[in-house]
This record gives sequence, C-alpha cells and structure tokens, in this order.
Amino acid sequence: MTGRRAGRPTIQRRRSGIEVAEYVRSMIFDGTLAAGQRVPQDTIAADLGVSRLPVREALITLEADGLVASEPHRGTYVVPIRAEDIEDHYRIYGMAQGLAAAGAARRITEPVLERLEDLHAQMGVSDDPELLHDLNWEFHSLINRTGASRRTLSVLRHLSRNLPREVYSLPAAASAQANEEHAAIVAALRAGDAHEADRTNREHMQHEGDQVVAALKRSGVLSD
Repeated sequence: MTGRRAGRPTIQRRRSGIEVAEYVRSMIFDGTLAAGQRVPQDTIAADLGVSRLPVREALITLEADGLVASEPHRGTYVVPIRAEDIEDHYRIYGMAQGLAAAGAARRITEPVLERLEDLHAQMGVSDDPELLHDLNWEFHSLINRTGASRRTLSVLRHLSRNLPREVYSLPAAASAQANEEHAAIVAALRAGDAHEADRTNREHMQHEGDQVVAALKRSGVLSD
C-alpha cells in the first residue's frame, strides 16, 4: 500500500483514534487488508497525515472488536473474519433492536408512527442507494430512541460502530423483502404488540445478516 488511498479523507492530526479505527475497519472489510496481513501502522499514519498515537489507539479499539490481534515484537495482524462472526453480529443486533422495538410498542406516539410510515413510504419509491441507507438508518434509529433503555442504546451504539458504513449499506434497504419487513414492524408498533415488534425486528436483522454474509463471500473478505 503506497500513497494516499483514493476516496478516503485525510484525518485531522488532533482527532482521536476513532476516525482512524473507522478507516482501518473499512480497509479490512473492503479487502485492502487481508486476513493474516500485518497492519502497516507507519503507512496508515502517513496516508492520513496523523501521528502514530491515533493509529495505536485505533488498533486497541479494533483488537477489542476482534478484528485485529497484536503479537509481541511482531506487530498487529488482521484476524480472519468468518461467516459466523457476521451472523452473530446481526443476531445480537437483532436482539438489541428487538428489545428497543418492544419498548417502543408500549410507549410510541402517533407523530412517531407517522414519521415511521413516511420513512417506509420513501424507501418504497427511492432508488438512490445513499438516500435509502440514510432513510433505513433513521427508521431503525427512531424506533431505538423511542423504546430502548439507556443500556440497550449503549449496546446499539457499540454495534453500529463495529462494522463500517459500507457493510451496513450492503443489504438492499428497498428490496421487496425489506419493505414487507418494515411494514410488519410498523404494524406491530401501531398495534402495540411488543412481542411481535421484537420478533419482526430480530427476523429482519437476521435476513440483513444473511445478505451481508453472501456479499462478503462474493468479495472474498470472509475466510470460510
């Protein structure tokens, strides 16, 4: 890897390692850094115009996330990503979102329901991938903010940072299946059915995980 990578922004020197972690995480999931490859800390620092400190901070975060591993006197290496890692991530995400949706079913208001229905309608007619990602993100975030406890929101925030945006954009937010599942989620919330809201969210996230696994297999990112 030489020179600045096309399409990736320079990070300000005074920023923390969070942005660097996002950058390296994207490199892992787009295949730029392969399983078993040593993470080139000096090159990353030069590419981003930062010191070694935020790079080291980023690698500590990524090691806690299970994406890299450090070996004394050898450096930090990319850990193989397997299908079960992604499947489990989406199952856990579904469990947390299910808890939030169950809470939302018990306390949701008409304005929130109307906004969810509006977001669902916009996703049904748009063919702009960036807009669809943002609409889908707002749809689920609104449910989470409405019904999740502080602890559940903390878990959801961590999970949302564990994979890069590019990966979360892989599932088709406006597919027929996604539209049906979003409609079922809204219907459960409007009916005040906490159990159904929980179930539909878990099922929806599992299906998204299946799509991500398939896409990552096609791109050769997964190690199995």
